[in-house]
Amino acid sequence: MIEHNELGTLFGGLRASITIADEEFRIVFMNDLAIEHYAYGGGESLIGTNLLDCHNADSQTMLRQMYERYRAGDLTPTRYREDEEDGLGKSDVMIPLVVAGQFKGVAELIWHERPDLVFDV
Repeated sequence: MIEHNELGTLFGGLRASITIADEEFRIVFMNDLAIEHYAYGGGESLIGTNLLDCHNADSQTMLRQMYERYRAGDLTPTRYREDEEDGLGKSDVMIPLVVAGQFKGVAELIWHERPDLVFDV
């Protein structure tokens, strides 16, 4: 697995919340925006905990199914979008991490979108 300080160097400047969980659902990295985004749930203290413990039963089922799909070789990222009260949209993408052909976990990216800057192509 990539070292924590290497992940910080790699993702530190990206203006999206980045959380990385390994193949056993253990949270191994959060950038500053993820720590801020998840402050209500413990922020940085979530590193080392189980990703499933941060979700309700329905989301746990979705995460297990997603991991099984990735383990089976379907590496299509999973995306969902929510509209927020402040008029911004929030997009979440779960991207499978693959090292030497093996599924090693997921990277969750979350960012906020302004509707006037989202274009259909």
